[in-house]
Amino acid sequence: MTTSAALVAPPANAAPQQVHLPDPEGPYAPGTSLLHLVDEGRTDALAPEGGPRELMAQVWYPALPLPWYERAAYAPAKEAARQEEFYVLPDGVLEGAVTNSRQDAPALPGNYPVVLFYHGLCASRTDTTAVNERLASLGFVVVALGSTHESDLVEFPGGRTVSTADPAFCAAASDFSPENQAILNRLQETRVADVRFVLDGLQQGSLPLPSGVARAADIDRAGIYGHSFGGSTAAQAMLEDPRLLAGINLDGLVVGPVRTEGLDKPFLVMGSDYHDDKADPTWADFLPALTGWHQWLRIRDAGHYRFVDQGGSADRWNMREVMPPEIWTANFDDIGDERSQRILLDYTSAFFLRFLKGEEQPLLDGPSAGYPEVEFKTAGGPAPRPGR
Repeated sequence: MTTSAALVAPPANAAPQQVHLPDPEGPYAPGTSLLHLVDEGRTDALAPEGGPRELMAQVWYPALPLPWYERAAYAPAKEAARQEEFYVLPDGVLEGAVTNSRQDAPALPGNYPVVLFYHGLCASRTDTTAVNERLASLGFVVVALGSTHESDLVEFPGGRTVSTADPAFCAAASDFSPENQAILNRLQETRVADVRFVLDGLQQGSLPLPSGVARAADIDRAGIYGHSFGGSTAAQAMLEDPRLLAGINLDGLVVGPVRTEGLDKPFLVMGSDYHDDKADPTWADFLPALTGWHQWLRIRDAGHYRFVDQGGSADRWNMREVMPPEIWTANFDDIGDERSQRILLDYTSAFFLRFLKGEEQPLLDGPSAGYPEVEFKTAGGPAPRPGR
């Protein structure tokens, strides 16, 4: 289930700090590019007027370290402004913000595993820019997808925008009623088809990627992760597409056949302090059905939005001061900006380094003194051959 901070407004007199995106830390300089994609072979089931499925995606990748390529904006201007409204953030923290990635820089030649990302319900493809920059700096090609007609607002080239087609979409995770589960299943079917479309495009070399990215992307080592409803999308896509070898659910419920069928591939669940298999019946079904390598990590004192970029800036933005205590606890809680962002970046990176690159990552094997907030709740499954 999702929670919302949209109950109060941020303080008008607060001096905003732009969203905090830490140094990616890896050996490669990240590049990024926006991708306007059209699936001519598929009618958009979410579009009121029909027509081909149209997407805005974004790719991050190891780039040539050429300083004359400008640092990329966090999001196109209209998207950034609408995200500030959607998440009830101070004005200016996303609009005008710049990232660590160089816009449209050519790729550094190499052979890099692929990671896909899908956002939460009605949210944005840019929500985990910090994670995507970290992965690119470590030698991954990352593609984040945005769900047109579901996302609150998607901006296409030329400034055209598309908003949520049905307000019921964005309320569908408010409870576990059959009606809402049906809506989520419908949305997820479209999302999983989006994932297949992008994987096909990478495999066929048909995506409009920056110079060198198509040659560098190794589709034989592909994984996926998602936040909230995007975590469910990641799991269902893994069930349906054998090209996806490993995945992560960041604090999301699970819908679709994967809820009970489970997975026999490596899968990591990272959850907030309040999210468990008692509060969420979908986890009660899904977690026991995982038969491959798996871990469920509970992050103490962390709320739902500590798993996206705004969770690394909530204290900087004084969000505690503008929402009731119970909403603060559910959305952010008291773990703090730096610790929540550090845990998110380090554990997601360790997972994909282990299961897509074959690198040993002791961080995934059990509790660590350097991360006392991370509680290992369940573990199991065979240890697969590294990199597969």
